[in-house]
Amino acid sequence: MLLRAPLLLKLFGANLLVGVILASVVTHQAGGAVQDRLLLVLFGSLGVSLVVNVLLVSLALRPLNSLEHTAEQVWRGDFDARVPPSPLADRDMARLGSTLNLLLDSLLHERRRMRDLAAQVIEAQDAERSRIARELHDSTAQTLTAVTLQLSAVARECEGIVAPERMDMVRSLAQSALEEVRMLAVSVYPRVLDDLGLPAALDWLSRQTHDEGQLLVTASMDVDGVSFARSTSSALYRVAQEALRNVQRHAHATRATISLYVEGDWAVLEIVDNGTGFDLADAELRRPGMGLFAMRERLELVGGDAVIETSPGKGTTVRARVPLQRREAS
Repeated sequence: MLLRAPLLLKLFGANLLVGVILASVVTHQAGGAVQDRLLLVLFGSLGVSLVVNVLLVSLALRPLNSLEHTAEQVWRGDFDARVPPSPLADRDMARLGSTLNLLLDSLLHERRRMRDLAAQVIEAQDAERSRIARELHDSTAQTLTAVTLQLSAVARECEGIVAPERMDMVRSLAQSALEEVRMLAVSVYPRVLDDLGLPAALDWLSRQTHDEGQLLVTASMDVDGVSFARSTSSALYRVAQEALRNVQRHAHATRATISLYVEGDWAVLEIVDNGTGFDLADAELRRPGMGLFAMRERLELVGGDAVIETSPGKGTTVRARVPLQRREAS
């Protein structure tokens, strides 16, 4: 336990022990007025020595405070934090700070490389999703549409020969398959996002969500003249999609709003509902990396961030920001 005591306390104890030993020696070997003077000089010297030791140790440990502060900043997510040079650091302490900075530089480089790789993977996924959605819409859905039309023609030509209920059943199955393919194409990747842009896609999403249930969704778009990169549009659309899905499933809300606007050099997307809200800390603890919380990682890949404001009984606000940039070449 003594070895775990603070360094200043150890120094104080060591100086006190030395003082007691020297005082004991003086008491046994000197006497009278000489003893008093020696004890006075002894304890005065020890007091001065203790003060000097405390000052020197405090100055020597100050660079450690910088190391601790830098480590705390990195732990909180500031990967640009570095140990500042200190004129008080000795050679070993300065080498420790330099080593930590080199480690952080390497960590930041690897983090950026991994983020670039993840962004490329997501972009490739979106491109593949877009291709599959286009194939489903332009090929499979068109084929099913042709099948439905042909069945209708056959039903008219074979009236009285083929049981009408059997033809109606086959036609109904083909129509159901057509609707499922169309819904699958939209869920895989919304073509409107590429064809008409993010504002139109969000407006379509609000109307689609309203049509699916009892949730009244209104959209407000104030981004005239703003172009969005494909990766940025996809990230914001997925945030809105996931937020509205959560509102439908869990919030017991009757109204929700989607707002897209410009704030300085940032494009801001807000989704607000009047639902029951939830305990954010508990939700993140129970479902780390799931659903909407995973969108934070996707936003970070395009330089953005997300803030969720909610509490039980007070609804939820999801606010996502991304830096404005020019549209990428397709």
